Amino acid sequence: MSVKSIKLESGISDPDFMEINTNARKSERAHLLGLLRIFMSQLKKESATQEEIHLSVERWISNRELIISEDKSL
Repeated sequence: MSVKSIKLESGISDPDFMEINTNARKSERAHLLGLLRIFMSQLKKESATQEEIHLSVERWISNRELIISEDKSL
């Protein structure tokens, strides 16, 4: 038995919206992982110590969280 969504208007249905939303979130995650990979390779080129890498990644994460929270307040 399959469940079919009922469209009351000609807009996007719930399953369509969920698919769009899921794909957008996957793309956003892939983008962030790519940025992190670039950041880590830069640290590696600089011959950073493990402690420097850890602190740098923590700052990087904090900066991303700050950007997200600022976007929510707009």
